[in-house]
Amino acid sequence: MKHYQDSETGQIYAFEDDYDPLTADNRNIPKTLTTTLKEKPSDSSVWYQGDWIEQAEAPPDYVVPISSIPSYNHAWMAHLTPYLIIDIDTGNPVNFSLDEINNNSYDGSQLAKVVGLLPLGGDIKMNALISCDGTIAIPAYKDLTSRYQGIAKLNEILCSLLLGGIHTEALRLNDLTVGCLHEKSQLFSYIPNLHSSLRLNWASLSDRSVLIHPRRINLQFLQDAFSEGNEVIKKIPEFSSLLFLNGYTSLFHHKNFDALTYLWIVVEQLTVYLWENIYLNNINSYSRWVRKYQSFPKIKSCIEKDQIFAKHNLLRLARIITKKCHGELSHIRIARNNLIHRGILPNRKVVINLWSVLLELIEIASRKERLWARNLTIQNIEDEPVQLANKDFSDWTELSNFLEK
Repeated sequence: MKHYQDSETGQIYAFEDDYDPLTADNRNIPKTLTTTLKEKPSDSSVWYQGDWIEQAEAPPDYVVPISSIPSYNHAWMAHLTPYLIIDIDTGNPVNFSLDEINNNSYDGSQLAKVVGLLPLGGDIKMNALISCDGTIAIPAYKDLTSRYQGIAKLNEILCSLLLGGIHTEALRLNDLTVGCLHEKSQLFSYIPNLHSSLRLNWASLSDRSVLIHPRRINLQFLQDAFSEGNEVIKKIPEFSSLLFLNGYTSLFHHKNFDALTYLWIVVEQLTVYLWENIYLNNINSYSRWVRKYQSFPKIKSCIEKDQIFAKHNLLRLARIITKKCHGELSHIRIARNNLIHRGILPNRKVVINLWSVLLELIEIASRKERLWARNLTIQNIEDEPVQLANKDFSDWTELSNFLEK
């Protein structure tokens, strides 16, 4: 056995004779090892500035040194869904043959490889990492050390991509992945999931089927979409990316109740922004009729009570929003009030119209001519009875009659 001492803590490490820790690329081994050993003189000795001293001689503020190893770069991760592959402009995209997928002989490590970056901004002078299989990772660092902080930041990134025209879905606590940057080039997950199983060639044949014809997104397009959406979010401080993302996710999965609830809150946020930052700032430039309408006692009282219909009326009169937008907002507001006060579920067409109107409000507030999110397709599937041939429920009735006895 060979022995080494950590010059940072004084701790002794032992290794087999044929192993050289000084040249090994192992992050669990301190980089501060030395072959020069200094024995601890007594049980009361402490390590201080590279040598042993008696504890009584240590400075008053002395703290026992803690090794910086192991130092893991913990990360919070979100997977873009449905499963996808990020293509980079190298002319050699990741593409597995059917035989490789069936025989589980494909190179799964390619899926974990980091292929791009997204700037996090703010005080965090690092980037989000993007892997080949559409995983977005952010460092658990500074203001991102808790799970909820990690989820909030990842949802903000996902919302930016959504505004940029890429389908994304809200990240919830049970879907958050914890991992790290592995071997300086790959994302590794500590939590078992489909992505980690595919990377390690542990997935079943049915799970491997997603590799046959995966959704594909060009890296440059993804980065451009992020920049487009991030710019919108920065321009509207009152805008809640989490509510917007949750509203779209609910709309996509035909959860009309949730979609109307989430998206209408965002409408109210944008209404406040338009009212305070456009209408009130330019109030003297509007026609006499606009100012007169606002002075009507009933309208004035409604505005003081923050009733949204009055502000929508004035935004329309001031031509900040269009006549069509105003009409849709009025119709949707009635559906929202019926939901909240009477429990009447909204028609899906109403919620789809809400999505379109909301994009228009975002365009007005951010001064964007056309959001890339308008390229997303929202399905309007009517709830029609299933047509069944040869219907026969006699067995069902017979069992029910038997159980009732």
